[in-house]
Amino acid sequence: MASQAPTELQRLGTFASELRLSSIPQEVVGLAKLAILNIISGILVSDHPRLNPGRAALLRYAQSQGAAPRSSIVGTAQRTSPELAALVTSGSAMMAHGDDWSWPARTHLSAVVFPAALAMAQAQGRDGADLIAAFIAGSEVAIRVGAAIKPVTDRKIPFTSPVHGLATAASAANLMRMDCARAALALSIASDMGTGLLAQAPRQHVVLRTPLGGSLGLYAAGLAAEGIEGRLDVLPAFCEIYGRYEPSMLLDGLAERFIFGECGFLPKLFHFSTGIYPTLHGIQAHRRNATYLSENIVGIECLSSPALRQVYGAAPDLSREMTHFSLKLAIALALTGSGFLYEDVATLPHPDPEVRRLSALVELTAHPDLHEHVNLSAAAEQTVTELRLRDGGVIRIDSVPYPAVTHPARDEGRVKALFMRRLGPRWGDSRAQAIIEAVEGLDQDSGLEKLLHALSPPTV
Repeated sequence: MASQAPTELQRLGTFASELRLSSIPQEVVGLAKLAILNIISGILVSDHPRLNPGRAALLRYAQSQGAAPRSSIVGTAQRTSPELAALVTSGSAMMAHGDDWSWPARTHLSAVVFPAALAMAQAQGRDGADLIAAFIAGSEVAIRVGAAIKPVTDRKIPFTSPVHGLATAASAANLMRMDCARAALALSIASDMGTGLLAQAPRQHVVLRTPLGGSLGLYAAGLAAEGIEGRLDVLPAFCEIYGRYEPSMLLDGLAERFIFGECGFLPKLFHFSTGIYPTLHGIQAHRRNATYLSENIVGIECLSSPALRQVYGAAPDLSREMTHFSLKLAIALALTGSGFLYEDVATLPHPDPEVRRLSALVELTAHPDLHEHVNLSAAAEQTVTELRLRDGGVIRIDSVPYPAVTHPARDEGRVKALFMRRLGPRWGDSRAQAIIEAVEGLDQDSGLEKLLHALSPPTV
């Protein structure tokens, strides 16, 4: 009797359990270090009181559980279980809006994968090399599953981070040194937890989505380690909750070709989803050469794809209302030449009256040429901005690509400069530089220990 071919989850589980740093190309390792550095800055500035309303609640919850202190909550002196540490740290990773974006996964990936991998690496007594491998394993699984989901326009359930649990389960399975069978079960249990659906709580999805995704994969791996079973053929049905299942990229070149290394990540600069970056870069590029004055602008129309319109348009959901506000504020800042600082989004209203005036003028309309794109690629985020002037003239500004970080040598300076800009004012340049050095040496002896020391909060 012929044996059945391994399912998708079995092959992904084998990949996740067996991946080690020695088998990963150095370019991919370098990219992972930059992604880790970028997300650390987002986590460490998340104590801004108006940007992170859920952080105190997550900390109180973790403290109330009395868990064994095996893992550090980044940015604090507290330790708890790896699941709770990942919960709180992931909950901080997006709140200051310093996280990143992965196109194939279509989510803010490092915000869940790094907190989970760090917490589990510490709990399992692993080192920095193991942390990097687990980070890449989780990211690669999430990107491949995300690429297999093709959203459709009439789907009632938004594509909202369904791959988070799979990503963190893969990282945990790697660090727990699970065998291939248990790793596949961890992925199955994670898919059964439905992290994407848990994100739909009105007014709370930002507070809940990322921390749940960051922790549930660790719970899934722990349950699988204890012998809880799951269906290994569930992945197609899981993907079809969110769209069409097209597995062309799911297994092709698995363990040989790293899609994570090819697609890279997009570092966020501000609180708005990724698509507006090309628009802002177009405005900034035009502004450097334009002769108009911002005070002569009487109307701003942003022609966007339906995907962007759905995300940014005003909606009953508070998070979408805030995202729409942030989009308008971002355009106004670009038009006035202001810099982007995470504090800006917490300033209501913005102190500059010209920024307030311009943000009130922004209107969104659908871009007719992009109706077929539903968050599938960068093409969905192409936008055009038209400025209407007092003299009746119209200035058209095409979007300018905002490139992802894909080449460690080429993009290193860009990521480090953004890191220093975020963290230097809060922790001081010398301490920020120490974190950069710790991440650079993460794969060296005692790399994880040195990173945890660098991430410990300043003593009072």
